[in-house]
Amino acid sequence: MKLERWNKETVPSREYLRAALAQQGFQVSEWTDMPGTVYPAHQHPTSEVRWVVRGTLRVGLPEQNNEITLYAGDRLELEPNESYWADVDEEQPVLYLIGVKNGRHGSASPK
Repeated sequence: MKLERWNKETVPSREYLRAALAQQGFQVSEWTDMPGTVYPAHQHPTSEVRWVVRGTLRVGLPEQNNEITLYAGDRLELEPNESYWADVDEEQPVLYLIGVKNGRHGSASPK
């Protein structure tokens, strides 16, 4: 797991984040989750990034007994097969980009 906090005064644009992920070799998709959305603990076989454009996404890493709240501009990179859960407990939807390396993000499993 690698966490990068956005520490600039302005919130990043979706286009800027998308271009940065693509330049780093990630396949990029966009995702919106509504308040109350919950993804139970799971893992993916590929390296993946969650980069928040707007809203708040809470991510838990059970094997590390760690919980992180991502805000606009924050980026979390998960290692292949790293277990995590995610939820949206705010009053607003969260919009984020998903970057996937070495494979595709499959529709059969949650983010």
